[in-house]
Amino acid sequence: MRIGTRGSALALAQARLVAEALEVAGQPHAVVVIETDGDRRAPDTAWGEGAFVTAIERSLLAGDVDVAVHSAKDVPTDEDPRLTLAAFLPRADPHDALVAAAGSAPGGLRALPVGSRVGTDSPRRAGFLRAVRPDLAIQPLHGNVDTRLRRVERGEADALVLAVAGLARLGRGDRVTERLPGDVVPPAPGQGAIAVQVRAGDTATREVVQALDDPATRVAVEAERAFLRAAGGGCRAPIGALAEVDAGNVRLLGGFAADDGRTAIEAVEGAAGDFPARAEELAVTLAGRLARTRTSPVEGEAPPAVARASRPRILVTRPVDQAERLAERLREEDLEPIEVPAIAVEPVEAGAALDDALLRLAASDWAVVTSPNGATSVAAAARRLGVDLTTVRWAAVAGATARELAAAGITDVWQPRTATGTAIGVELPVAPGERILLLRGSLADPLLPAELRRRGCEVREAVAYRTLEAPAASRSALERALDGPSPDAVLFASASAVRGILTLAADRRAEVLAIPAICIGPETAREARAAGFRLLGEAATQSTDALATLAGRLLRAAPLGETR
Repeated sequence: MRIGTRGSALALAQARLVAEALEVAGQPHAVVVIETDGDRRAPDTAWGEGAFVTAIERSLLAGDVDVAVHSAKDVPTDEDPRLTLAAFLPRADPHDALVAAAGSAPGGLRALPVGSRVGTDSPRRAGFLRAVRPDLAIQPLHGNVDTRLRRVERGEADALVLAVAGLARLGRGDRVTERLPGDVVPPAPGQGAIAVQVRAGDTATREVVQALDDPATRVAVEAERAFLRAAGGGCRAPIGALAEVDAGNVRLLGGFAADDGRTAIEAVEGAAGDFPARAEELAVTLAGRLARTRTSPVEGEAPPAVARASRPRILVTRPVDQAERLAERLREEDLEPIEVPAIAVEPVEAGAALDDALLRLAASDWAVVTSPNGATSVAAAARRLGVDLTTVRWAAVAGATARELAAAGITDVWQPRTATGTAIGVELPVAPGERILLLRGSLADPLLPAELRRRGCEVREAVAYRTLEAPAASRSALERALDGPSPDAVLFASASAVRGILTLAADRRAEVLAIPAICIGPETAREARAAGFRLLGEAATQSTDALATLAGRLLRAAPLGETR
């Protein structure tokens, strides 16, 4: 059984724990080291959500390894349906630790001298630390554990905050100055737990790995991850959670932290039975309670007043020719739309591959379209060519795409249960040997055709439209939006819009990432979280009305400055 892992000292230590558990179970094994995006990043930069996970998952899906080992806190909550977390090993201490420089006075966090420099690249840790010690100078400090320890000893910081479990697994537990209580600095959801992931369809491997699962750890981690989902955050979000399981009961603590040191920390309790359904219920209850809570950085002091426009301001990133209807609906919700097209959509020229694909449409068993833009382009090209689109079965990623196809006379359109290209690849009712035509944008994700080919299908692809990220004409519009009152949210309908707005932002990237995001669909939400946005909400359906209604409900539900 091939165990996929990163090559860092901590990752290898965790992989060894999995290997030892497999050895006890009598299962031969070998460790396979995989380089990830997080490993390739520059040493002075922060990582995004999924940076340590995606490459290992790709190797697992490709069959290069049989199991993947992750720190549970690094695994995004939007899980690939082709994979499953088959086991959590018994959890180590989930808390954070303060590590003070050698020779520092005893006493921990509250004893640090005024203005001490504390190194962390975690927005969560920074926010909760400022709530307790607003005088501290929080500064980014990247690198692996040994690198960070060396940097604090060189005087680059007066103290660090690291995970107790990571220090212990590396044999550096002696460096812990203070174990930070969970109700002061709530740990990252899943911290201290090792997740073992397998292919969902690999029954034999799954049965072996499930024997390693620790039930109490699973209940705790599922509760914490459910809270992270309910709160709309990713693994880089300033959100902490800690679940404790005792005598059949679960106590779930969670908290939000703002950059200025305002925090909200609450806890709920419930029976441990009927998980994971019970986890979702507890998580939603906790997230709702926190949404109604505001806490000042100084006890007894009111939070600072925040000036705002009369209506919440919201960035609309759709292309110019698609933004008008959304802007109109946002005004109906008493919101102020600010149009900053983060992408431009261009049709392909006549005679391109799309024409050839449509002229040979009858040779396919299925035609698959993954966006409304693709459906519109296909319908226009078919009218120009005089092609009958009803000669094959059609699949669409979601309702808005299906409606565009219906307008072209295609009424029987299959859709997946989840509005993602990955879900199409997994769920499309095809048999090996069937011929599938994919009609998609120029920047489409390669996972869909790869999955269909893995299932034995013959796949042809044709670009139905071209997507241009970060059109230069939008840069001045974004500058004007950022120079005015801070926008309350940014709307994203595609992953390319997420990338486009950040490219437009250039050296004002941090200002844009501080704006909460509202997204259509899980793939767009995943891209936004990975880029560093805090997710405010995800529209349940792929439609302008659904997105505008959700934005209105979220932005009118809580005054500016409150955690939603």
